[in-house]
Amino acid sequence: MKVLIVDDEKHVREAIRYFVPWEKYDVRDIYEATNGQEAMEIILEQQPAVVFTDMRMPLMDGAELLEWLHRYSPYTKTIVISGYQDFSYVKPAIVYGGIDYLLKPLNSKQLISAAERAFQKWKEEKQERERTFRQNIQLNILRPLYWDKKLSELAGGTVSFQELEEALIEELGLPRNAKRCRIAVISLQSSGLLLKKFRGDIQLTSFVLANVCNETVSLRKQGFAFRYWHEGADVVVLFWDGVEEAEDRLLEINESLKQAYGISLDIGLSRILPFPEGVSDAFTQARQSLAERNLLLLGKRIHEYREDSSEAERTGGAKAAALLEKLGLSLLSGDIDKFIRSFEEWANSIAGTGVLTVSGLRDWEERLRNVLTKWRQEWAEGEEASRAESAFPAGMDESSNFSFERWREGLKAYILKMFSESKLSRTSDSRIVREIRDYLDKNYQQEITLQHIADRFFLSRENVSRKFKQVTGENLSDYLTNLRIDKAKELLQNSDMRLSRISELIGYEDEKYFSRVFKKATGQTPREYRKREEES
Repeated sequence: MKVLIVDDEKHVREAIRYFVPWEKYDVRDIYEATNGQEAMEIILEQQPAVVFTDMRMPLMDGAELLEWLHRYSPYTKTIVISGYQDFSYVKPAIVYGGIDYLLKPLNSKQLISAAERAFQKWKEEKQERERTFRQNIQLNILRPLYWDKKLSELAGGTVSFQELEEALIEELGLPRNAKRCRIAVISLQSSGLLLKKFRGDIQLTSFVLANVCNETVSLRKQGFAFRYWHEGADVVVLFWDGVEEAEDRLLEINESLKQAYGISLDIGLSRILPFPEGVSDAFTQARQSLAERNLLLLGKRIHEYREDSSEAERTGGAKAAALLEKLGLSLLSGDIDKFIRSFEEWANSIAGTGVLTVSGLRDWEERLRNVLTKWRQEWAEGEEASRAESAFPAGMDESSNFSFERWREGLKAYILKMFSESKLSRTSDSRIVREIRDYLDKNYQQEITLQHIADRFFLSRENVSRKFKQVTGENLSDYLTNLRIDKAKELLQNSDMRLSRISELIGYEDEKYFSRVFKKATGQTPREYRKREEES
């Protein structure tokens, strides 16, 4: 605690210093002033817990100082020390909450008793302020969670608006005359890039996203953004005012995200519906509009609800389904050129409709997976036929835009690889090469030489190289190097391991040699690659 003594008489200030046992009350700093103006400057700078003040002083007297203290330093406790019993001097001490009014000459016992009461009162109030502060912190932590839960229930139709009405008005600024609403839905699953910025932490990402939305929506008192507690969305924006401007607000949100993180998000937007009875329907519409957004409309991020799916999508779908069946037959023929032609024809028929929704994309991928499963069962043998298939390549580019070209070429490469792998099971040479490749896949972290492979599989070195090249179209050494580089990329992206450790884990004892090989393969050093991934 700090103390200030205000009196124009030096002997009075010295008497107060002398009589009060400051150490007992943990008072470390004692300041002095000769008038109210000096006192004000010290109070603003030092914020003393207790002020001892005279009433009659030059420039600014005690009454003025007490009034100023009451207004600008209300937690400070005051003890008045005066040579006058006149009520005009006593009254300010009473009005402005003085602890005591002591008359000169000072009585040491009275002074110590008044000081003790002032110190005790200040400590009690300080503890209460700290307790209230801690409670407010806890409430500020829990308040967003409370509204996330309650508004999620309101959107889902599991809680009535009447239960929340008064709290929404008082805490979130809902107008009492709100008659219309609109809802926007954002799913982080459609933007792996934003999640990557926050190392895949969906809770943290949605928290940040909700705050960004509220900087645009809540501050204008047009609505409120919250984290959705169930599946189907991550952040929901409920508009209850300015609903005609909802799309403009969402464009502003995307602009903020672009400036802060270099990305924009796809957002589903409902129609304008009556409030509050239309909230649940608006939420359903917004989710549906996001799920049914047209992936072929590049650059469009705000997807408004439409009543039914496109006629072009339905008509084109029948044609593409027939072409998908033709694609399956081309695979069964074993003619790779025929397959490529069939695949291109099928993919182009989908693009030709001009409409490809998210659900439509998933449906086509599921149909294609069924065709591939059937083909493998008829074409491949034994273990190869029953092996589980890996996930299809994603069609999103670095900016979270769907690229039909990327999706098409990724699928084609995926199937061609599967086609090549299945052919490996049909000849004795191919089976040996497959075994060699499986061995490399499992043991790439060990030191592997061509002689080592030749000895293990009872072949000459020349035979190993020739057979591997004939069957896979790739040199064995290149295959092993590419395999190791791919593993190194995974470790560089997903761990903070030292380069020397990564080098060991992928089969290179010499870190410098590993760096040279990595740069030759990727055009970047391992450190440059890691830095670029972290920045992206």
